[in-house]
Amino acid sequence: MKKAVIFCSGAFQDTTFPPLQKREEWLVVCADGGFRHAQRLGIIPDMIIGDCDSFLQAYPKTVPHQIYPSEKDVTDTQLCLDWAMEQGANEIWILGGIGGRLDHEFSHFALMLYAIKQGITVRLWNDRNEIFMKDTPFTLHPDGRRYVSFFPYGGDVTEFSVHGLKYQAEGITLTCDKVQASSNEFLDGQQGTVSFSHGYLLVMLCDEA
Repeated sequence: MKKAVIFCSGAFQDTTFPPLQKREEWLVVCADGGFRHAQRLGIIPDMIIGDCDSFLQAYPKTVPHQIYPSEKDVTDTQLCLDWAMEQGANEIWILGGIGGRLDHEFSHFALMLYAIKQGITVRLWNDRNEIFMKDTPFTLHPDGRRYVSFFPYGGDVTEFSVHGLKYQAEGITLTCDKVQASSNEFLDGQQGTVSFSHGYLLVMLCDEA
C-alpha cells in the first residue's frame, strides 16, 4: 500500500502525526501555501502544486512543482489528490485541511467522495480530529480520541448498525436532515463494528477543543 500526505494551507501545528517520523514511507505533496507547513517541519516535498495565491513567493527551483492559473475549475487540493493517485497512492491524509476557510474545509468532504468512488481512502487529520468516509462496513479501533460521530453524506445511509460502542444502533436509516448518530464513545478500549447496506458515511473521531 502506497500512502501520501497532502499539506494544505489551513491551520496545522501538530508534529506528532506518525508519517512525519517516517518520511521515507510516504509521498508528500503540498497544495500551494501548504508548503509553509512542510518548510516549518523541515520536510522536502515530492511535489508542490498550486496557483501561488496562498504561497506568495516563487516555489523553490530545487523542488518539483506544477503551477496552475488561479482561475480554474478544480482546487489546488484536488490537483494534489489527483497527482498522488497517479503515483499509486491508495491512502491519502490531508493535513492543514481543518481550521482554515470553512468552504475549503467543506470541499474536502467532496474530495473524500471523489476518492472513495475510485477505491481510495482520504482522511482529514489534526491534533483533535480525524475525519474519513466509508462506503462499506468496517471496524473502528480506539485511537485515544474520545468521541466518534457518524453522518450520512449526499443521501441516506440505510440499515445502519453500531455495536461495541457506548451507544448501540440496529438497522436504522441515517438521513441528511437529522442528527442521529453523534457523540458516541468507545468502551474501555473495545473496538466498534459499523455496518450499513447503502450510502456514504462520514466518520468523525474527535476530542474536546
